[in-house]
Amino acid sequence: MKTILLAVSGSIAFYKAYELISLLKKEGFGVKVLLSQGALKFGTKLSFEALVDEILCEENESWQNTNNHIAFSKTCDCVLFAPASVNSINKLNYGIADNLFIQTLIAVDKNKPFLIAPAANTNMYLHFSTQNSLKNLKEQGYIIIDPVVKTLACKDEGLGALAELDSIVYALKRSLMLEDFFKDKSFVISGGGTKEKIDDVRCISNFSSGKMAKAIADALYFLGAKVVLVSSVEFKTPYKLEKFESSLELKEKLQKYKDFNALIMAAAVSDFIPKAFKGKIKKNEHLNGLDLKLKLNEDILKNLDFKGKKIGFKMEFDMQNALENAKKSLVEKNLDMVCLNILNEKMTFGSDENSICFITKDSISQSFKQNKEKLGFILAQELRKLW
Repeated sequence: MKTILLAVSGSIAFYKAYELISLLKKEGFGVKVLLSQGALKFGTKLSFEALVDEILCEENESWQNTNNHIAFSKTCDCVLFAPASVNSINKLNYGIADNLFIQTLIAVDKNKPFLIAPAANTNMYLHFSTQNSLKNLKEQGYIIIDPVVKTLACKDEGLGALAELDSIVYALKRSLMLEDFFKDKSFVISGGGTKEKIDDVRCISNFSSGKMAKAIADALYFLGAKVVLVSSVEFKTPYKLEKFESSLELKEKLQKYKDFNALIMAAAVSDFIPKAFKGKIKKNEHLNGLDLKLKLNEDILKNLDFKGKKIGFKMEFDMQNALENAKKSLVEKNLDMVCLNILNEKMTFGSDENSICFITKDSISQSFKQNKEKLGFILAQELRKLW
């Protein structure tokens, strides 16, 4: 289990640290908290003690145990300075270690990830001294999580509000999971089902949830890659997401990223598409039923002009012929890998778990049934073998 040193300074946004601690705990992190004197003007040491594993502030500083700036700074894997006040940012930049809070932050091993999430009044945040400090800290390897535009505590509308907590946790996880192999790689991932119009109010679609594609995109982002998710399902992501509906729109979106290192085609594209009627088909004009004529859809993955690696997903119900069908797709579509999943009563569309068989021209490997978040990381490690 990784341990996060959460440093909370005297910003009016200090109360968000409580929710941030909860989110970090849910992610499985151990959390220790460093409180500034400014933070203790808003909250109490006791209120944090009930939530975290360890706590350090000037009230409990001691050289008889680990409650001192040297010992406390050693036993963590990452520092998250959030919310970070203007005063503490500038002191950290210039090394003004005139209090326990800054002394502890300066004592942290500089090889450990150190993230700073400012929260301040707009004018204070944009002041040249603050901007110079943030610029210098970034150049020294600190990770700056930019604030957002909101109505601030002072009632002004402007830039300076603490970043969304989900964004902070995403950045933290990426800093801890970063792998050199993925840092210079770019991936476009497609997910969700297509909608093919019957008329202007009806469509043919499928039950794809897009969860597997999202899990893959998350894993690759956390490992350090440049990621674009092209999805028919809306998700909140720290990376770029582009929405599509029809298979034609999906193809157009994917074509923009033809120079990426790899395409992972997890989208469920309709094999057949109808001839679309304009307007709305009237029920009273088809009292004996409606006959739809469907034509075979283009195989996007096979025909897409893409320069990098191509990884396809294949869904089967027939266990006996699934592997041979997947091998056939590998050859016919000129793919570098096929991810085969077989649906049954235990694994259905929209489930949170899956089992994938990874097939390349040289090897076949099977994952255990597990949650899709873990499968995303397993797929990422399988991708390493393609380079």
